[in-house]
Amino acid sequence: MGKEDARILRTKKLIEETTINLLTTQPDFSITALLNRAQVTRGTFYKYYRNKEHLISEVNNSLLIAFMVQVQGQFHVAKMIAAISDRAAFYNAVLNLHHDSIYFTTLVSRMRTQMQTQLSAITDDELRRRQTFQWEVINGGFWALIAKWLMENMNLAQTELLTEFVEILRINTTGWAQTGLILFDFEPLNKR
Repeated sequence: MGKEDARILRTKKLIEETTINLLTTQPDFSITALLNRAQVTRGTFYKYYRNKEHLISEVNNSLLIAFMVQVQGQFHVAKMIAAISDRAAFYNAVLNLHHDSIYFTTLVSRMRTQMQTQLSAITDDELRRRQTFQWEVINGGFWALIAKWLMENMNLAQTELLTEFVEILRINTTGWAQTGLILFDFEPLNKR
């Protein structure tokens, strides 16, 4: 039974990785194109997925979970950059070519939910409103910078991109408790 489970996991992983590649290059791909590229039979595909939409939903959910691990507790910018870098072609297609817009909409929604959870302990409504607004601005700036970085073929090292982002924000640690910056961790990965 263990071998069969491993084979099923391998097959589903192959289908999902092929789907990510197709979403990146041919977002309107057909099931036939997917099956040919993955070298999987139609019967095998329908054993695990109801249809293309179900498959894309499953793939998006896996990608969302992998990304959201990077932002648990606090939005670790260096970890976010690393996770995006690991799937650079996919994120470039999503951000710059507008492929799989459902993924990005859901990602931002989940990030917002986490931000709201983090701010829920704040009893001062005005402070919570300001920090929410500031988080939205910082998060929007982050994704705009990422889109540009990906469009320019990741012309900066990840550490340089983080430094650039910090410089753009002109981060000053004084008064963080009163701003949306408190929700972010700007430390490089090597300083952890």
